[in-house]
Amino acid sequence: MSSDRARVRIPAELAADGTGLPDRCARHGRPAARRADFALQSKVRVEGNRALSANALSTASRLSRYAERVRVVPVRAWPLCRTCLRLRRSWLAVTLLLFVGGLTAFVGSLLVGVLSDDAPRALAGAAAGGFVALVLSALPFSRAGLGRIAGAFTSDDGTAVEVAEPSAEFTADLARHRGPAPGPS
Repeated sequence: MSSDRARVRIPAELAADGTGLPDRCARHGRPAARRADFALQSKVRVEGNRALSANALSTASRLSRYAERVRVVPVRAWPLCRTCLRLRRSWLAVTLLLFVGGLTAFVGSLLVGVLSDDAPRALAGAAAGGFVALVLSALPFSRAGLGRIAGAFTSDDGTAVEVAEPSAEFTADLARHRGPAPGPS
C-alpha cells in the first residue's frame, strides 16, 4: 500500500439522504447489522494565538471566526457491521465503568470524609483516583463515536464525507449505488 491513505468521497447530499449508501460496513466490508444516524463536524483551525487572546473580546472574535468556518454534515443510515457495533459497545462499557466508578469513588470518599470525625488519609487518595477516572472516561467515550468507528470524517469544505481506507466491498457497493467508481482523493 502506498504512503497516501486511500480515501473515498461521498457527497454530503448522499450522506444526508442515506438511501444511496452501501449495504456493507465501510471499515470491515461485512453486511450491515444496523444503520446509524450521526453528524460529522469539520476540523477548523483558527489563526492567532489563544494565549494572547485571553480577553473576552478576542475570545469572542476567535469563536465567531470558528463558527463561520466549521461545517456540520448530517449522516443518515450509515451501515455498521456486528464488529463495529461490538467495538462501540466495548468502548461505551469502558466509559461507563470509568465514569460511574470514578464518580462513586469521588463522591463516596467525600461523603465519608464529611460524615466521619477522623477520616483516614486513604480517602484523599480515593477522591483523587475517582476524579482522575472521571476525567479519563472522556477518552474511551471519544473512541466510541460513530464517526470514528465508521472511519468517516468531513472534507475541509464540508461538501463531502470522506472515508479513509474503506473496505473493497464498501467501495464496490458504493460504486453500484452511485454509478462510476469513486476515486481516491
